[in-house]
Amino acid sequence: MTMNDDLFEKGLEIRKAVLGKEFVENALSAADDFNMPMQRLTTEYCWGAVWGRDELPKKFAAC
Repeated sequence: MTMNDDLFEKGLEIRKAVLGKEFVENALSAADDFNMPMQRLTTEYCWGAVWGRDELPKKFAAC
């Protein structure tokens, strides 16, 4: 599986806006070799590909 860096970065921006920068950075820094692929997958596909669609309004408030 190839990860998409652009979608990851887009997802990371959205994830931080919704959950808070500190929370997201702590989750990523605490990830080990086992669970980092899941962190990356979630950020890229859930936050980047799904939440990052232009059709979805961005109605969340920054934490």
